[in-house]
Amino acid sequence: MVRSETPDSALDPMVFALDKDDGGLHAFPSLVEAAAHCKSVDVEDGYWRFFAEDGSPLEIRWDAAPVPAYILQRAMSGLWLQECLPQVVTVSGCGLTTLAELVETLKINRGKRVERDSARGSS
Repeated sequence: MVRSETPDSALDPMVFALDKDDGGLHAFPSLVEAAAHCKSVDVEDGYWRFFAEDGSPLEIRWDAAPVPAYILQRAMSGLWLQECLPQVVTVSGCGLTTLAELVETLKINRGKRVERDSARGSS
């Protein structure tokens, strides 16, 4: 089980998960789908690194609920997905199949975040 504490959690943003064992990068359309694929036991053992839709790092925190659940929240520091691209061997999910498509998607999503943040700052 996973929950999000990102500012845009209501928008159910895309989540990227990098498998640190085989270099597979998986794009998920929601946190629920990421959690279904990335089991808590594997997350706890450190097999996964998570990123927001713009490539910013997501921090894993554990919730003390009756059923162990991890929480993904925007990290204050850490490597962005763009900095981890040399570790990516394969890309799958959300229609992405190549590194070039991933890079383009990250550029678009980063632009959307900048626009959203600018709009919030001016209101």
